[in-house]
Amino acid sequence: MWINRTELKTVWTIVLAIAAFSGIQWGGGWLQASFDSLDRYAIHLILESLAFAICFALLILGWMVFVPTLCRHRLMTAALFSAVGLLGLLHAISAPSMPLYEGAVGDTPSVLLEWIAEWIGAIGLLVVFSLRNPIVKAQTRILAIIPVLVTIAVASAFVFRRADSWNVAAIEAIESYQQAVALLCYAAAILVLLYRNRVERPESVLTIVQALIWLLLSKLEKTLGSGIGSPQDLFGECFKLIGYYFLLKGIYFVLIEEPYKRQKKTEARIQYMAYHDELTALPNRRLFSERVRAEMSRSLHGGGQFALLWLDIDRFKTINDSMGHSFGDRLLVSISKRLTEYADKPENVFRLGGDEFTVLLSDIRDAEEAEKAAQRLVDLFDQPIKVGPSAFHITGSVGVAVYPDDGRTLDLLLQNADTAMYGAKESRNGWKRYETRMNLKAKERLLLENDLRIALELGQFHLVYQPLVDLERDHLVGVEALLRWRHPQKGEISPVEFIPLCEENGFILPLGEWVLRNACEQMKMWHDRGLPPIVLSVNLSIRQFRQHDLCARIEKVLTETGLAPQWLELEITESIMADVAYATEMLKQLKKLGVRISVDDFGTGYSSLYYLKRFPIDKLKIDRAFVGDVLTDRNDAAIVSGISAMARNLELTVTAEGVENEGQVAFLKQLKCQEAQGYYFSRPVPPEQFESLYEQDKAKRQTAG
Repeated sequence: MWINRTELKTVWTIVLAIAAFSGIQWGGGWLQASFDSLDRYAIHLILESLAFAICFALLILGWMVFVPTLCRHRLMTAALFSAVGLLGLLHAISAPSMPLYEGAVGDTPSVLLEWIAEWIGAIGLLVVFSLRNPIVKAQTRILAIIPVLVTIAVASAFVFRRADSWNVAAIEAIESYQQAVALLCYAAAILVLLYRNRVERPESVLTIVQALIWLLLSKLEKTLGSGIGSPQDLFGECFKLIGYYFLLKGIYFVLIEEPYKRQKKTEARIQYMAYHDELTALPNRRLFSERVRAEMSRSLHGGGQFALLWLDIDRFKTINDSMGHSFGDRLLVSISKRLTEYADKPENVFRLGGDEFTVLLSDIRDAEEAEKAAQRLVDLFDQPIKVGPSAFHITGSVGVAVYPDDGRTLDLLLQNADTAMYGAKESRNGWKRYETRMNLKAKERLLLENDLRIALELGQFHLVYQPLVDLERDHLVGVEALLRWRHPQKGEISPVEFIPLCEENGFILPLGEWVLRNACEQMKMWHDRGLPPIVLSVNLSIRQFRQHDLCARIEKVLTETGLAPQWLELEITESIMADVAYATEMLKQLKKLGVRISVDDFGTGYSSLYYLKRFPIDKLKIDRAFVGDVLTDRNDAAIVSGISAMARNLELTVTAEGVENEGQVAFLKQLKCQEAQGYYFSRPVPPEQFESLYEQDKAKRQTAG
């Protein structure tokens, strides 16, 4: 078992106390001869006076210092030793040759007062350390002093008023019992204190244990002596003084030293937290700013260059939304560990917030050195990141800014590194050095984001519809609603440009609900006009899918628009499958509503047969990346064929996306792929044009049927 330094010190104190006690017993005869020439009663009085002084100090410490943190043990110990000290003082001045001593009565009052003081001390300490130790109100100090005053008054009256009638023989007869009670109480107090602090023994508790050891040996020393003034009695008083000293020291630890240490520890913790990230323990933005300013000052006076590498984790928001914030936090911790291993100076790796990290490259020779470091940083993510027992492939985009070429102030350098990072994000998993022309792109992006927030209110968004065709019967079976943005100055803006922005800033939530509501209203309108019912497909973003009230929102839209649930199909991406438990529960709730579920862009994400078996899915949509080259690429053909066969065996519908020519249609028919979607049948068109297609399809069905 491991023993800490304080426990070891306690053991040595006990050994020393026992050795001193044994030495006094062994040299009793020599000590008796040595003490014959001394005024023992004067020494006794001095020792008792010192004991009273320590008791008074205990009272002051327990009574008046740090009153807001006053606890029961402290209050009761202070009250207890004020009584012990006063009774000890009365005992001393009623001993032979002292002012209150009466020759006719003898030393009986002095002996009795000493006994009472010892009983109160021993029994009181046992009781105190047996009780819980809650914080008490300051007003309870008055209540605690009343028993002390009553005890002193009763003990004094009891001893002195009957001084001439005490039976000395009877007192001597019970002396051994008094001694045994005091010794047992001290021993019991030690055991209780150690037991109550068996898990953790702070220095203050062990100091009080040392005090109790000395008090126990003090009583034992006096028990073996021949009365007041004997060498054993005087050494017993010395032991008592040592015990009181340790008791005072223990309370000092509780009141002053331990609070001081806690305060310093808290201050150090606050200082650390002010300059370090709580999650990853990396230096934070504040420390980063100070380090960069110091580096700028050094470069300014001594020449030289340094660089900032700004790292942003690709698709981190998607990971966070699909896997949950707890997983995201653990991923960030794993990334931070890898970054500190990468850096020559781990203290120069910083987390600025979210999934953004920076690396400070101090004293570089030239910009090329910074660019090589950026490539190494990108390559750092070639190996999967471990999160718990699993490993995940992620990528990062890095922006590079070199001082002083790319900025001579902290803000400008940071801004340009951030701009370069966004430039790298366009292609992902790479790095870019800051260039002046990037500012224009960054400005355009910012303006686009600002326009995006008011576009919904201004009615700039609209829906287009692309049909899904039954390949065997050659008629419409569904339609996918797709979002478009018609900007008043820039014209039509591609979803590729604005959807990622919406996902980043959270605007995808209100926008996604707008799409769902408007598409459902349009489909209900077509149904009411007598057009054949077909399924409406609406894309569901990851952030929407992570909404815990998603089912309630969809149910509300269906109720308010009047569209029957069986005619709504929600398209999800494979990325939602990462958090299996959540995805399973949410999909089950959606199926209870009666809506259909399809997996969009199948084959490009977290594909797994296990997920397909577990999730309540109705349809797989094969990504256009595989369909486009099925006639020329054997691998794509094999993938499409495999997905089609697997889906049929799982009794899932298959839709091929991106169909553009008759050869692809023929190939898909051979595979018994049920549905297709693409430019071969129709581009995404406004509702008026789709209604015409819808009417034509209705006429075709009537002719065929």
